[in-house]
Amino acid sequence: MLNKNVFRGTIAAIALVFLLVACSEKKETTDIIIEKPVEQAPSTPARQHEYTNSNTIDWLGKSYTCEISRTVADDLPMIKDASGAEYYDNRISLKITRADGSVFFTRVFTKNDFSQCIDAQYLSGSSILGLVFEKADGDNLQFAASVGEPDVLSDDYVPLIITLSRAGDVSIKKDTRLDSPEEPENED
Repeated sequence: MLNKNVFRGTIAAIALVFLLVACSEKKETTDIIIEKPVEQAPSTPARQHEYTNSNTIDWLGKSYTCEISRTVADDLPMIKDASGAEYYDNRISLKITRADGSVFFTRVFTKNDFSQCIDAQYLSGSSILGLVFEKADGDNLQFAASVGEPDVLSDDYVPLIITLSRAGDVSIKKDTRLDSPEEPENED
């Protein structure tokens, strides 16, 4: 019987030691909450990508080539967005040539060409983003342009319409049409 009692006592002592060790261990707490990293503005000014697009237009019974190029304008003032990030501004050139290679129209646009359609405060923090040929409409060629925030992730911009007459005259106005091309244009 002594062996059984010794055995039971030994088991009880071992269990007591485990219990004391388990209770006396300090458990490390690990936080699963982490701070969200604060995005830093890039240290160097950002540039939008440059592009050139060329297409053929049938207008007034003749063929024309329309070439549109966007280039970074590092000689213009920098643009700062709300977060303090700096961007280079852009220029967009429009060149329309006849089938024989002679130039019908050429012009370089900056955001300041649209100052009569966009308020000065918005214009100061924006860039000319794009220009595309829309359609030939009678004696006029119509282009869509946009001026807005230079951040590629932003969808904040002002849509504009540039109309070029057969005499080479340019008119610019805000595009007030809805997204659907069947909708009539609103005249202000």
